[in-house]
Amino acid sequence: MLLLRLAAATALLQTVVVAIQPSAQNPLDGQEFRDLEWGDLNFLHTTDQHGWHAGHLEESQYSADLGDYISFISHMRRRAKEKGVDLLVIDTGDRVEGNGLYDASEPKGLYTRRILEPFDVDIITTGNHELYNGTTALHEHTQTIPFFGDRYLSSNIDIDMGNGWEPMANRSLRFQTENLGLDIMAFGFLFNFTGNFKNTRVKPVATVLEEEWFQKAIREPVDLFLVAAHIDVHTLELQQIHDAIRQQNPETPIQIFGGHSHIRDFVEFDSKSTALESGRYCETAGFLSLDGLVPKDEKDTSFVKPKDGAPMKTFRRYLDFNRAGFQHHSNTTEDSFDTDAGLKVSKDIALYRQSLDLNRLIGCAPREYTLSRDPYPSAGNWYSYLGEVLLPKMVVNKTRAEVPRMIFINGGSQRFDIFKRFTYDTTFIVSPFTSRFMYAADIPWEVATRLLGYFNDDASPYSVEMQAKGEHWASASSNQPLPESMMLPVNQIPLARGRQKWRKTIGYTTEDAFGKQGDDVVHQAFQKFDTPKVLQANASFPVGWEAKPPQTVDVVFFDFIAANVADGMNRIVGEKKWKKEDFGYYMSREDTLTKLMLEFVQEEWGKEC
Repeated sequence: MLLLRLAAATALLQTVVVAIQPSAQNPLDGQEFRDLEWGDLNFLHTTDQHGWHAGHLEESQYSADLGDYISFISHMRRRAKEKGVDLLVIDTGDRVEGNGLYDASEPKGLYTRRILEPFDVDIITTGNHELYNGTTALHEHTQTIPFFGDRYLSSNIDIDMGNGWEPMANRSLRFQTENLGLDIMAFGFLFNFTGNFKNTRVKPVATVLEEEWFQKAIREPVDLFLVAAHIDVHTLELQQIHDAIRQQNPETPIQIFGGHSHIRDFVEFDSKSTALESGRYCETAGFLSLDGLVPKDEKDTSFVKPKDGAPMKTFRRYLDFNRAGFQHHSNTTEDSFDTDAGLKVSKDIALYRQSLDLNRLIGCAPREYTLSRDPYPSAGNWYSYLGEVLLPKMVVNKTRAEVPRMIFINGGSQRFDIFKRFTYDTTFIVSPFTSRFMYAADIPWEVATRLLGYFNDDASPYSVEMQAKGEHWASASSNQPLPESMMLPVNQIPLARGRQKWRKTIGYTTEDAFGKQGDDVVHQAFQKFDTPKVLQANASFPVGWEAKPPQTVDVVFFDFIAANVADGMNRIVGEKKWKKEDFGYYMSREDTLTKLMLEFVQEEWGKEC
């Protein structure tokens, strides 16, 4: 089937771009692009891929797969060489967990590790999701890191392979760029993460900044310091890294690439230091350029480098992850875009997806449900459907089925919208985590009914402690994830004006430190609503409970937030009465939300889409 798609791509007119994966939608033609501004040193950046290497099969605007990106990188490297400048490719972690291509294999990530081997990246680092599970961390250290070698940086992560702590990967890397010979010192940091498995250790950033090796590295006389970080660009850790380098290097450019919060964002620390964050889920490829690093004329003897006090220029752009955009920016066509390496990865992805049966239809949703494009609560909001229908029906302990229960899940456990076709793959996309249910039995009504307010008021489980475990929650005001692309009518501009008639999709309209022109496609803005930090569902409540509530209820919750539930109830009663060790599992350990969701769709939704 993939070969048929490839044949179709070459047979169509040049203006028509065909998605490479068999079940993916073609990107919209006639979009209005904002071009790239190349500099002396240029970067392509991805972060938080979370296994979406097949692309977004239901969303045409993000339908490129990793093979397409590999082809794009190849063409961009060629263009850089033609221009006599340099291009570096960066990835800042969380490549795992969140898509069936990763989560459905046994062991997890079996195919993902193979797919990533041709990923032509210059600097790569670790995210928190590479460390939650001990086996995942082990595979990262023994399989992925050896393949990338010195290019894989983990400046503040250690691993214990049985003989004591050792660096997870290379701490730093000093290298020279291919075309201009720019001297660069690179680091790779993870935020102050505490939710890692016990076979790994994440050192606090501030501690590492004082270590002898780091202090020695930042005193090297380089042209630029490069920081690849799985850290939100607005956080204290990045400011600390910037300040430590800047203290020793008042003028040397510092370029930072962030991640973790799943948004498009860009901040400016000073005139020679910025940080770019490039979205999530293979929806975005970030482009950044630095100009003024070398003289335009080799004979210019008066040229002063930025590290010696001269000014420099920074440019950034967020690229939608589709073949139409990749072809536009790489100055290629449907006929000339694909490379042998890229096509092989695309073919492998299609074969791996087929072997995992990821396209198997489980059921057809009554309608599309969204996490944030429909307000909570409302009929089109997925959290509302979970709380009113799915959780009350599926989260049941048969021996306590008649006992009223309040079910709490953290909002961040749900990762993506629900489309009409719910496939086996959808299960992992929407609810990828191993979320098991625990409970506290017979909790007084007066305590249980105050828990949701405690979670919201205290920001728990979104406290500083829980954020350190990797949990994050985004409000509607952030540059947040996209809905599926929706084609809008062509602008009706009279032909007599001789102007292009552009077609728009709903998508990112990012505003960052450099303004509102960062997105490479002129999108139609969309309204986004806040998502619940914590969702509460009620089940088995007696008729008339509003007038006469039960004296006690079972409080059911994810094991991920067990400590927060204990803390909340203790604060409500004003004494330390509960601890997480007191709680048992409400259902079998195999009954994760992912499994229950799959069973629910099979039982309750038909297959007429």
